[in-house]
Amino acid sequence: MKENQITDNNMYKVALLVSLACVLQIAESLIPHPIPGLRLGLANIITLVALMNLGFGYSLEITVLRTVLSSFIMGTFMSPGFILSFAAGVMSTLTMGFLYWLAHTTKQRLFSIVGISVAGALVHNITQLGLAYLIMVKHAGIFIFLPWLSIGAVFIGWFTGAVSSKICLKLKEAEGCKSVSKAKKEYQGLKLSHYLAGDSIVHRILPEIKIAGVVILSLAVLFFSSLWFYAGLFVFFTAVAAMSTTSFRYLFSSTRKCSTLIFVSFLFPVFFNSGKHVISHFAYFNITSEGLNAGIIFALRLICLIWASSLLARTTSPEDLGKGLSRILAPLKPLGISGKRVAAILSLSWTAIPMFWEIARAGIRKLDFKKAKDPRNLITFMSDIIVNLYLETEYQ
Repeated sequence: MKENQITDNNMYKVALLVSLACVLQIAESLIPHPIPGLRLGLANIITLVALMNLGFGYSLEITVLRTVLSSFIMGTFMSPGFILSFAAGVMSTLTMGFLYWLAHTTKQRLFSIVGISVAGALVHNITQLGLAYLIMVKHAGIFIFLPWLSIGAVFIGWFTGAVSSKICLKLKEAEGCKSVSKAKKEYQGLKLSHYLAGDSIVHRILPEIKIAGVVILSLAVLFFSSLWFYAGLFVFFTAVAAMSTTSFRYLFSSTRKCSTLIFVSFLFPVFFNSGKHVISHFAYFNITSEGLNAGIIFALRLICLIWASSLLARTTSPEDLGKGLSRILAPLKPLGISGKRVAAILSLSWTAIPMFWEIARAGIRKLDFKKAKDPRNLITFMSDIIVNLYLETEYQ
């Protein structure tokens, strides 16, 4: 009985940390990022803190589940952005976990928290770039972003590592001090602009079947490069949208959010393709029919992936997505992966997100942004907010 209670407590703790990481990831998505693939990585702070305080297994679980839950909330599950974020997050956490283990199994401390964070940020950005090449652009020109992403990863890794280090120190000071109020408050949930409740045939399809369908479609677009194939997909999406009462305005809106990625995917083959049939010249570049065709295919591939994930989010609630995902994971139980645990954590995290969202907003409103221009003050401000949020997971 005692062992079961410990397991339940750990699950509750993980669920709250997942919701906290989701809040940071969602808040970060509202910040403009001019360089594709380069973000602050605020959610990675929770991964680092969990690695130091709970261990590698829990930090990896938090990374995986916060990526999934954030995609449910933002309506990007199984989209290109989700695939990149999921894979990069897992690889980054594996790297940081290995370096943390290496630092603590040797007598000499080879890596600090900041060093581990920088390595994780580098692996995160390199993984995203490599995957973008393999499944989206498939053109070597995309690696022009590598120097910028690498330099950015060093600065971002230093920042998140410094914040994580300060958080760990403050958590040690706060041990045994229950300064966080236990008073229960009512919080309004996050409004989901992407999910539209309905009773259409598409809404009634089991969520695990819809998830499997999106996975199959995602694999199919990687192997087919015929315009007729994409024309058929367009007809299919039109029919699904009509049956689910989803407007094309919504689909085009979801496409517009990824317009930069689509535009870049189109341009690279057009300007850097070595085709033989030249149809035009632009500055020092030859525009070939082969390059133009490849650019159109790459752009259509991304649009199809975005539309598939958008229709999934439009017709399936986050709660149903969680249940569907748990049923898909059920056969993996012999490997130690529990679908029921995943569903329980996602459900608990979902209900806790509004609380953390309101606490974070209240903390941000108290910031003196004039002082925050100094990086040292910004690190202190960020660590204070996250410590308060983290302590909420201790005393709720």
